[in-house]
Amino acid sequence: MINLNDNSFDGGSSVQIFNDGVAGLVRNVRLDRIEAKAAGDQASAPDYKLFFKDSNGAEINMAFWYLDQNRDTFAKDLEKQGKALKHLIHCYLGEEYQFPAFNSPKELLDGCMKIIQPKIAAMVRVFCTYGTTLYPKKYIQVRSYVPFIESELVPVSDTRLKANKIDQMVRLEEDTPIMSAGDFTASSDVI
Repeated sequence: MINLNDNSFDGGSSVQIFNDGVAGLVRNVRLDRIEAKAAGDQASAPDYKLFFKDSNGAEINMAFWYLDQNRDTFAKDLEKQGKALKHLIHCYLGEEYQFPAFNSPKELLDGCMKIIQPKIAAMVRVFCTYGTTLYPKKYIQVRSYVPFIESELVPVSDTRLKANKIDQMVRLEEDTPIMSAGDFTASSDVI
C-alpha cells in the first residue's frame, strides 16, 4: 500500500548554507563550538572540528587531524597545520600570545584546542572559498591556508582577508549527463 500521508513523502527541510553560498569575506562570524572526535566516529573522521556560525545561524566547519610522523609529508603537514593553529589562536588571543612548547603533534593539536576553547565567543570574520583553482571544491569552506580568520576589531580597511589568484571564488558545478529515452528507468529522476 502506498500512503502519501506518510512523512517519508514530505519535502526536505530547508538547509541553511553558510553566507548563502557566497565566497569571500564573511563578517560577524562566531566560533560556535569545538568538537573532538567521538568514540563512535569513523576512523577517518577529523580529530577536531571547529564549527563557525554566520549571522543567520548557518554553519561551516573546519577540520583538523592528528599528524602522522611516519608520513613522507610530515614536515610539510606540520608546517601547514602549525601556521593555521598559530593564526587561529593569534586571532583570539592577540599577536603577542606566546605558545608553550609541545612534545608531539597530538599534544600540539590538543593543546591548541584547549587554549582557544575559552575564547570562542569573540566575533570574527573568515574568508571562504570553493577551494583553490587547482583543487576546486563542491561546497563552500573556510579558506584552507593562512590568512583565513581575523578579529572583527580589525578595521575592514586593514583586513588581510582578500581573494588571491589561487582562490576559487565561484562554485563549479558538474554538467548533468544527458539521458536518452533508452536510458530512462523507473529509478531515474521522474520529476
